[in-house]
Amino acid sequence: MDKKSLIDINTDLLSEYNEIKVLNPDTWEIGEYLNLKYDMNAAIAFSKLYFPDFIEKDGCIILGHRYNEQVFKQWQDYFNGDVKAIESMCNSYEVMDYFQNNRPVTESLDFYNQVIDELAKTLKKSWEINCQILFPDKKIVVEVYDEYDATRITLYQDK
Repeated sequence: MDKKSLIDINTDLLSEYNEIKVLNPDTWEIGEYLNLKYDMNAAIAFSKLYFPDFIEKDGCIILGHRYNEQVFKQWQDYFNGDVKAIESMCNSYEVMDYFQNNRPVTESLDFYNQVIDELAKTLKKSWEINCQILFPDKKIVVEVYDEYDATRITLYQDK
């Protein structure tokens, strides 16, 4: 058997995943976990996280959920039209903010940071694939970086 995948995830970071797997070692896998923890509405919403909309404006590519006309114009003026700098700032987002309202208070900060890094790794791969398909003629970099003790993600064109 030859297993292929675009991403690997650390299931040790999923709450209760391994505890339930011990009880069902032959049948427990990610599909059962998703069925236990989420519903179809969550699945549909998550699809836009991994397959986001992109806005093309004045040569820039901006994540749809990050686009704000006023902010875009401010960065455009500040960076004198430098596409890479504008995109980098407009697309920058703190990964924790996707789910900041749902952090279990009992989790240690170290464990939570591991979870954030795992999500960032997966988002990076997903967005890279999206950009390769949607913009095959452009070299778009998806970057995960730490700034002020926060894991951030952004994307920009590398010309």
